[in-house]
Amino acid sequence: MKKKWLAMVLTGVMAFGLCACGKEAPVTEEAAGQTAEGQTAEETSDKAAAAEEGKAAQAGDGESYGKILFIQTHNNNSFMSYMGEMFEQVAAENGFECTHLTSDSNEATQIDQIEQGVASKEYVGIIVDCTGEGVTQGFKEAKEAGLYVMTLHEGVTDNTYVDGIVACSLAETGYQHIKLEVDELGDSFNLAIVNGSEGHGATVAIREGYDRALEEFPNINVVFDGAGNWNAEDAMQLTGSWFSSGTKIDGIVCMNDGMATGVRQVMKDNGVLGTIPIYSNDCEQDTLKAVEAGEQSGSFDMNALAQCEAAINMMKTFVTGGTPEETEIYVDPLLVTVDNLEEYRASHGGY
Repeated sequence: MKKKWLAMVLTGVMAFGLCACGKEAPVTEEAAGQTAEGQTAEETSDKAAAAEEGKAAQAGDGESYGKILFIQTHNNNSFMSYMGEMFEQVAAENGFECTHLTSDSNEATQIDQIEQGVASKEYVGIIVDCTGEGVTQGFKEAKEAGLYVMTLHEGVTDNTYVDGIVACSLAETGYQHIKLEVDELGDSFNLAIVNGSEGHGATVAIREGYDRALEEFPNINVVFDGAGNWNAEDAMQLTGSWFSSGTKIDGIVCMNDGMATGVRQVMKDNGVLGTIPIYSNDCEQDTLKAVEAGEQSGSFDMNALAQCEAAINMMKTFVTGGTPEETEIYVDPLLVTVDNLEEYRASHGGY
């Protein structure tokens, strides 16, 4: 499968090198499997006919490319809500009518949504932010029905029935978390790592970046390393015991903002909030406020707009009978610090 890194950065956002991903949706370059085989002439004809049926969506050039189904894992945080909004906007701007569904992080629900979409015979393609590996059965049914299948943001390991992959490099965020700590603290310090839930695809991907950085900077002493299970409560319980142990902690990295929120509360309770650099992912509103207040060093945004643009452009190429230059695209995350916070907020609707 062809691969491409798509760099989309804000003015003033730190640029950094690209690297191989871990799960990257669940996205690792190594884990990304074989993409779907070429379409038969009959399938191509069926897709062209379906594209002609969707006349509601009008692109800037007046062309209409049919109806697509976008299924999101959930939209219960600001990043996922923003991604959903951006997807609908970019789809409409590019001549697609879009049905946008969410699965409430339930794999069975998402499989059912895929199957219902296939049965409706309304769509030229589906784009899925995957809840888990089980959705591949739905992908198989979609391919057999002649639809184009793509994954966005979170994908699957088995890409046999997937035509295209678009994601953000989670592994790169992990590497940069620790590299930024090194920039602030030097290459010899005590580090605490708050992981997501054990075995989760995003945990594996980000951890790959952590491990790469730790190999590069062998003098970093990892004094604590545990699972915060993606939520503030578990992260508070985990790190509360760390701080009460008396062991010195110089820097902290968290795999998401939800856990960072809990860690910041523990730091506040121990009188060290704002004195220890902490980096995380997602750019949640509470974390952005903490960055503004000097209570957190930074957070990475998963570059929703760049992901959506890449996915829609690839789908347009498919439905118009073309061959994308790349069928596997990873976009750079965006680092948000106090230096570019206001610019970031302005470009993301003020939040």
